[in-house]
Amino acid sequence: MKYFSAVFVFFLSISCNSLPDLKDEFNCKILSTNDDLKIHNDVRNMFSTQLPNNWKVNLYYDNTKTSIYAADTTLSLTKTTLIDVTLVHKTAFIDNTFKQKITDDNKRMQLSEVKTNAINLLNKPSYFSYAKGKKNNYTYHILNTFTKINSENFLHIKTEVYGDSLVDKRICNAIKLIDKIQLN
Repeated sequence: MKYFSAVFVFFLSISCNSLPDLKDEFNCKILSTNDDLKIHNDVRNMFSTQLPNNWKVNLYYDNTKTSIYAADTTLSLTKTTLIDVTLVHKTAFIDNTFKQKITDDNKRMQLSEVKTNAINLLNKPSYFSYAKGKKNNYTYHILNTFTKINSENFLHIKTEVYGDSLVDKRICNAIKLIDKIQLN
């Protein structure tokens, strides 16, 4: 039994390491730097993230989730990036049924899926969906990532970009911030 457990842990670490990173999926090789970051902890102190000091940050929690929602409100909607990091207190299985639900949700919102894939995020197997369409008369891009944290919680990170200006750069800058998330 000990041998089986050791082999399983070894296989899990290899399979997780063989998954691509989010920045690789979006060719984010050269990311702009933002050294003026501030650490924000969610209300329940279950995770933290670093965000630019000038961004407006809102914290939220209830019985089902805890989240940090942020954006640079000094910029217009079509030039900023919105990031919502939510730890959901619910069991989730990131399987084909889950992935199909995400695809169905995108279709229901009249969004076209651009890319989906399994990835490595926070050193855990994860899944992302990148879709685009129209929302409130703006071109709209949404990157959703899902990471199972443990048997009772999963992390949902939603990145929204409105407009056509520097979309790839804004997505890559958001990914740089997503990579700074720490679980407590």
